[in-house]
Amino acid sequence: MKQRCKKLFAIALLPVVLLCTAAYMYHRMPSPDNDTDAVLLLVPDEVDAGNMMVHEWLDAAQEEGVRLAVMHDSEFLNPLRTRRPRGLIVPDLIHRSGNGALVGALHDYANGGGDLMLVYDACTLDLDQHFTKVESRLSDLAGISYALYDSYHERVVRWTRVWGTSDAMSQLEVPPGKYLPASDPLFRGGVLPVAAAGAGARDERYILTRYQYGDVQYPIFRTAGNFEGEVLLEGENSVVAGVHPHGLGHVLFVNVPLGYMKSRTDGLFLHAFLHYFAVRMLRLPYLATAPDGVGGIVFNWHVDAHSSILPLNKLLAAGIFDQGPYSIHFTAGPDVDAFGDGKGLNLLHDPEAQRLAAELMRRHHVLGSHGGWIHNYFGTNLGESPDEKYANFIALNMQAMQQIIGKPVTEYSAPLGNQPQWVTRWLEGHGVQAYYFAGDAGMGPTEVYRDQTRDGNSTWAFPIVHLGKYASMEEMGFDAVPASVVEHWLTSLVDYTAREGVVRLLYTHPFGATSYIQAMQGMLARAQGDGQRFRWYTMTGLATFLNTRKSVQWSSATTPAGAVLEAQAATTLAHQTWILPKARYGKPRVDLGQAQVRSNDHDWLVDAGDCKQLRIEMALTEPRNGHSSSEDK
Repeated sequence: MKQRCKKLFAIALLPVVLLCTAAYMYHRMPSPDNDTDAVLLLVPDEVDAGNMMVHEWLDAAQEEGVRLAVMHDSEFLNPLRTRRPRGLIVPDLIHRSGNGALVGALHDYANGGGDLMLVYDACTLDLDQHFTKVESRLSDLAGISYALYDSYHERVVRWTRVWGTSDAMSQLEVPPGKYLPASDPLFRGGVLPVAAAGAGARDERYILTRYQYGDVQYPIFRTAGNFEGEVLLEGENSVVAGVHPHGLGHVLFVNVPLGYMKSRTDGLFLHAFLHYFAVRMLRLPYLATAPDGVGGIVFNWHVDAHSSILPLNKLLAAGIFDQGPYSIHFTAGPDVDAFGDGKGLNLLHDPEAQRLAAELMRRHHVLGSHGGWIHNYFGTNLGESPDEKYANFIALNMQAMQQIIGKPVTEYSAPLGNQPQWVTRWLEGHGVQAYYFAGDAGMGPTEVYRDQTRDGNSTWAFPIVHLGKYASMEEMGFDAVPASVVEHWLTSLVDYTAREGVVRLLYTHPFGATSYIQAMQGMLARAQGDGQRFRWYTMTGLATFLNTRKSVQWSSATTPAGAVLEAQAATTLAHQTWILPKARYGKPRVDLGQAQVRSNDHDWLVDAGDCKQLRIEMALTEPRNGHSSSEDK
């Protein structure tokens, strides 16, 4: 009887014990003073660490220098969770469905002061994979009605051009040439509709473009009503992106399938909005993407035929190769279109071609391989499946270049831009660190995803920049693009990379470049004038830096005294730079390791020295967990 009473007493006491434990755990939860400054990516519980759609986001964050971690729904819904998101992303594709509890928790999070990024179809489906009635359950969070399946059914998604003001493009750090005034004849994509939603309709509209076509359309959900907030991008009668205040928090609504596009070699938007959310909205610190935080250009030259020799001599005489170093790639074989046509450089046997290669190396340019021995034949016929014949062409060209430069070839460019996945993996297996890439246009160096698989593990794609539908100068020359327009674009690229501290790749062939010598001289003069803010980079040099950067471990957090950032590396932190917004942080103080602190108008820059560990402390200049408007930067 006594034992039975003890059991009954223990059972009766259990709720009290649980309640006390919950209260104790609640008080042990990290307060805002101890929060880790990282963005969290919300994913369903069934999504594991091997999910490649998640890795797209994680790799993009690493490339942008932003700290991103994964949070599962059950942890987010747990009232005793030990991680408190400073910013939360609900992604497309990965998190298309959600239950009522999750939707309610997202509302509570924003109401309570959390900053949220909602992407496209996130939680637009119920647990039965059906669109919810009338509109998305997150429409009020987004600031506009969307996912209107009951109204539009199969037409709920539309394809539209996308535009915004120049200020919006600048906030998203879209490079010049990727967007053009809608009225610009270079756009050639048709006239935009007069009516458009939001404030952008009152200003000059700049439309996003794509290489070779000019016109580009994106899939978006139709929206209804007026957007309650700051519109960033618009489409035809629809909002594409904007920031909406909700409760004490703010919501960045992105009505474009970022993950879907990233896996189809169009990752610019995913990178742009991830950086915007983490840096401009949340004011988080980030690791610079360029050595010492100094932006610049990789000038990639493709020398693919004997007809390149005369233009190269002319360009050398004009001083175009006096700066640098550049990445200059040769197709070394004797033929171009067909075997025996004799149009190729024949680099191993032509003394003039060898003299030019030697002169370029004397000027410290890096020589690489331009494809597979016979330029046009290789580029036209190369297929998506591994092919020993074409692998032998790649090997033959690399062997010839190695003989010319006296060391292994480390960079590559694809003839006609034809770069199947198997070629990337072949190149990585043969020591190539970097390659030119016609996909992901407008981005910095990236690890390419195609259909949710990554092309390689340590080789870097260098996407091109373009001016509307044009990338190389011969393309511009064929359509008689005025030299003044080309020079403005080139100098704008110098200004853009110097201002943002990023690196972009510009490419051309010698033949086309001779039509724009004065334009390039203007670019070189601007590069010299930017002094300490601009550098020329090579693919190999930057890829080496980026692979070292991947091994850097770092974190930042708020503390009772302010904020602290810690970093470590197995070898050295030299040339790594952290950028901290002045709007949130006071001047950093080095507590451990070696670093120099400098500043610009908006940010503190911490340049690490030759050390393995670094710790810096900062005062906070805004309330903890305070929100920052994009207009402040």
